[in-house]
Amino acid sequence: MQPFTVEQARAARAFLGWSQHELGDAAGLSFETIRDFENSRNLATAKTLAAMRNAFQKSGVEFHKRGRRIGVTIMQPWQRW
Repeated sequence: MQPFTVEQARAARAFLGWSQHELGDAAGLSFETIRDFENSRNLATAKTLAAMRNAFQKSGVEFHKRGRRIGVTIMQPWQRW
């Protein structure tokens, strides 16, 4: 599974209207863990990244990377299958 960037995580939070606290709650992580990841203070563990990815995916977020281009898409709630 391809990792996502800090910028993609911030963009996904913005699309969802989530605060760092709300992402932490959705992922079962502390606010401090999310804050430190987004401020690049700590390298996130594989377990932390998986928890964040799972929380985002459950909310319809998809991360994309093609060459040097990165992106985030959000499925609208009524379009999720």
